[in-house]
Amino acid sequence: MSTSGPLLLRQTTNHVLDALLRAAETAYHDQSVGMRSLHDIVEAIKNAANLDEFYRHAYLELTKAVDQDKLTQKRINAYGRLMIHPLNQLLQNGVLDRALLPQIFSFLHMVLGDDSEVYGETCKEIVARMRAEMGDGFTWDAFYADPGAARIQWHTLTRIATLFKRWDLRKEWFLKLMQYTPTTVSLGQSTFVLRSIDHSDEPHVFGNHEFCAFFQSLFRPMTEMSPEDEIRFRQEFGTDPHHLIGQFLVHLASCEI
Repeated sequence: MSTSGPLLLRQTTNHVLDALLRAAETAYHDQSVGMRSLHDIVEAIKNAANLDEFYRHAYLELTKAVDQDKLTQKRINAYGRLMIHPLNQLLQNGVLDRALLPQIFSFLHMVLGDDSEVYGETCKEIVARMRAEMGDGFTWDAFYADPGAARIQWHTLTRIATLFKRWDLRKEWFLKLMQYTPTTVSLGQSTFVLRSIDHSDEPHVFGNHEFCAFFQSLFRPMTEMSPEDEIRFRQEFGTDPHHLIGQFLVHLASCEI
């Protein structure tokens, strides 16, 4: 949670307490106030019409703070950003519809199981460390290039490639998954949110063209490695990328877009 919400609540409370003091000073000046009188003042403030506009304004400010917190939480989904980053060009030029992101995240969770939570926490820790070290100089591109983030991306991609050993069967399954419009979206191991559906919308297209473009872009971090990354990959896995995902890449190379 950000500090804006709690700060707004404190400011609202302080305003009401100031109103209480002003009411007491107006009614009793320098005289002492007994508990019965204090209760009367509090009851009057509870129903004070002149505070209605203040409460309406405070409510609007609080809802803005809540919405901003929700947006911030989406933006700090470091693991999601890491895995979606290779797809940015497809999302920007419309080859992939952004409405498909929930299915993509669900797919990653299906592939990784509980490890998706572990990878998510690790990515958050990497971002927190980098923000502490870099301050305002932090960029998401710096995070994508971090060796720890790269290792998580490689482990995810090798798990996906292993899943697709039965290429035709898994391809058919994946196409159905991406064409499916869920009413709930998984946010974690046991957390789901209702996803609204506009039945007037056209169904999202995800066929062979989108499938090929998706996986060719998703695996680019392993098919277009720098020499330094190749060395780190061998240190992490004990072999080169093609030895681990060669069969998958053969199928992918024959994929027509």
